Amino acid sequence: MGEHTEQRNHAGHAVADDASSTPDPITLQQTIEALRTDPPLLIFAAASFPGDSTSLTGLAAWLAENAITLFTDGDAFLGAPVVTSATRSRWSELDAYFKTLPVEQWLADATLWLEATGPSVAVSWRDRWPSVSFTAAELNGASPSPTPEIAATEIAAVDSLQQLARQMQHTRTLERSFDRRLHTQKLAALKQFAYGLSHEINNPLANISTRAQHLKQGETDPQRSASLQKIVDQVYRAHEMIADLMFYANPSLPETSRCDLNLLVRSVADEFVDEADSLSIRLETETPVGELWFDLDEPMFGEALRVLLRNSIEAIGSSGTIVMSVVPEATRVLVHVADSGPGLSRAAREHAFDPYFSGREAGRGLGLGLCRAYRIAKLHNADITLAGGASGCVATIAIGKSPA
Repeated sequence: MGEHTEQRNHAGHAVADDASSTPDPITLQQTIEALRTDPPLLIFAAASFPGDSTSLTGLAAWLAENAITLFTDGDAFLGAPVVTSATRSRWSELDAYFKTLPVEQWLADATLWLEATGPSVAVSWRDRWPSVSFTAAELNGASPSPTPEIAATEIAAVDSLQQLARQMQHTRTLERSFDRRLHTQKLAALKQFAYGLSHEINNPLANISTRAQHLKQGETDPQRSASLQKIVDQVYRAHEMIADLMFYANPSLPETSRCDLNLLVRSVADEFVDEADSLSIRLETETPVGELWFDLDEPMFGEALRVLLRNSIEAIGSSGTIVMSVVPEATRVLVHVADSGPGLSRAAREHAFDPYFSGREAGRGLGLGLCRAYRIAKLHNADITLAGGASGCVATIAIGKSPA
């Protein structure tokens, strides 16, 4: 979005000295270029244009003459939406998608931009928008005609390659859109299933636990008492599994506050030191000097880190190494949990974050733990991935840095 803002500012600045008259050819060409390369600007200009129809050149001339008024309107600033990391991510996706479309189709899909930060676009308003026509010269940026030395076959080949690249990008965008829609529907079905499961199973589990504890109170045989305690423990485990499924399907929103990520990582690692020592596992922590402040739900994010450490400990079993590290990059910070345990197959890496993925490998608990970590990461607008081959595994949470 930054480049789009720069183009808009450039176009607005170019007409600042002559906003009440027909723009000069250079200003007009700059405005046409901004409109044909910036989907939000074209949609904004078309939605604001007072006429019924116009060409791209006519729209550019009108925008150049009215840019100062349009871009300094106080109502626009009062109604500006709150821009979050999720909003920027959505804008980035839309920008990539619209680059795969012909400029002539941008207005047809304009609602995708408008509804990214606002309510549904009324059909009656869309019907009042003008029709915008595009000539070949306008779409090509009014560039000079090819020189005689360039053969017609070369021009056709270049055009075919451009169309192929655009089609490939369009296909990838559609695949991502389908994956998002499928994921949303899967979560909706899982949420309904989890609610039903909670209602139908938690009540019998509570009865079993109560009865087992009651029997244990009057039991004098140590062996029978231990068996009854195992029943109670398994009931609690089943209850926790249902709670995890509920969290994955319908998680509570994080309550964020300023948190030093380095300190959080070290404190979570300290919780596992004694257990790791008892299993002859060397647990190392590497964090950069200083502090790394983020807006996090500290208990929730700490839980995701515990899941990754627990997964590594279970995979190693005994006699191995785990390295938990924080690596700052230009635009994000990576939290790695690397272990020397058995690796994961490609299928396991792809499905490790699916609930109860059946490919349990090498002692790794691919049940709901990693799913919970996945949901927590997404709630913090972070990404979580697993990497590794025949041996060893690296789990990574990537957190985007807040804009300055």
